[in-house]
Amino acid sequence: MRTGRAARAWKDPAMAEISDVIERLAAVEDRLAIIELEAAYARSFDSRAGDEWAALFTPDGIYQARGATAVRGNYVAGREALSAFCTGAPFDGIHLMHLPQCTFDGDQARSRIHLEFVATFHAEGNPTVRMVGYYDVRYVKLDGVWRIAHRVTSTMHRTDNKTGTYPTGTGFDTDL
Repeated sequence: MRTGRAARAWKDPAMAEISDVIERLAAVEDRLAIIELEAAYARSFDSRAGDEWAALFTPDGIYQARGATAVRGNYVAGREALSAFCTGAPFDGIHLMHLPQCTFDGDQARSRIHLEFVATFHAEGNPTVRMVGYYDVRYVKLDGVWRIAHRVTSTMHRTDNKTGTYPTGTGFDTDL
């Protein structure tokens, strides 16, 4: 039997065990809710569902590229701006995200999520970009629902392909 907070709250060992199970179940539900939140983040951004994507954030939520500030770089704050950022992105892409590694503190949580993002831009020649990096994310539970309060993207590697088209011929057609 556990001897943690739940067990100390009850003098009856059976009630302490039930309380402990309830506490552990709530922790699992919180973790699963954040996993679902991150899945919805990727799907809604990749499908350019701006309002849906922005609703995953707190009303004053922030998306930020590492090193960006409110006056320089990708720093987007508030649901209206987040929605416009998602809807107006000049590329189509797909997020390939790992599971979040979470720590919880009551109605707040933090995670790190490794990812790969592959995108094709709407520019001449359809250039593509492959980015590998991670998100650091702060979450807040509002009215029983986990929301993203602040997300910072750190890029570890980025590859730009200026052709963006399927090459003609075969790999054997080049002079080696």
